[in-house]
Amino acid sequence: MFNLAKGLGTLPWALSLRTLLLLAPLLLILVAACSSESDDPIISSEQESGGPEYSAIIITTDMSVGESRVLFGVIDRQGMPVPGTSSEVGVYFLVPGEDARVLKESVTANFVNWPTAVGGVFAANLDLDIGGLYEIDVNLTSVDGTQVFAQASFILQDHPSTPAIGSPAPASVTHTAAEAEDISHITSSLAPDLDLYQLSIHEALLQNKPLVVVFATPAYCVSATCGPQVGEVTKVKESLGDRANFIHIEVFENPHLIEGERPTTDLVAAVQEWGLPTEPWTFVIDSQGLVRGKFEQFTTAAEIEAKLLEVF
Repeated sequence: MFNLAKGLGTLPWALSLRTLLLLAPLLLILVAACSSESDDPIISSEQESGGPEYSAIIITTDMSVGESRVLFGVIDRQGMPVPGTSSEVGVYFLVPGEDARVLKESVTANFVNWPTAVGGVFAANLDLDIGGLYEIDVNLTSVDGTQVFAQASFILQDHPSTPAIGSPAPASVTHTAAEAEDISHITSSLAPDLDLYQLSIHEALLQNKPLVVVFATPAYCVSATCGPQVGEVTKVKESLGDRANFIHIEVFENPHLIEGERPTTDLVAAVQEWGLPTEPWTFVIDSQGLVRGKFEQFTTAAEIEAKLLEVF
């Protein structure tokens, strides 16, 4: 299921299409107010014909054996998001060839408000030791006091697409403000933080200093969280100053040449070098150049800063 986008190859607009394929239908709900001409909720044929009262939808696309951060949303039968302050999650391994499942973890998933028109998602950290098919049971109390139970399934890969926790960060050569004729040639941000374009990744990795890298396309993001995500990295930079380096990588080459909503330029080489299946992605790297934290989709400054403080 998570490899739907593999066949898209190097199509210049592949990243946005991958995001759309992998994160719909939840993202369609989250950005409905700014992407749809109708105010009607999105309702699937299964929901119309019955089905569970509530459903969970996994957003994370790159989960593997070891440490993973899972994001999921909960929707009701009418297709509307169900928020809550937190949820209790049971993570079950589905035994191959048997009608049985084994509880692997019980965790609390906190609700994260997204900077979109509607709602947010739940986030939890998992540490699983075997690949395969999993199911999660979600129990929560909604903001209106309703007791909610929902389920979802996901495939845990043996190895991640993106750099694994504890592995060396790829020393990608990336664009900087110094080499650009204009800052708009290396970022689609309408109000770029110039501090995020001073170093190439390969240069930053030589400075023996922690590094935060965010891959995002602020102007062409399907989930509408890319611009805000870059802003969260700026918040961490302003909080910690020069104790670490901070870099934003625009995922498209020559974003100033893009016309309309469908990008017509190539992806920057670093997108493939880092194995990104979606965007935005944010990575925390220690002073030895090892990946210590990685976050798919929107992540708050507080969560990024907490992980960064662990590597000082």
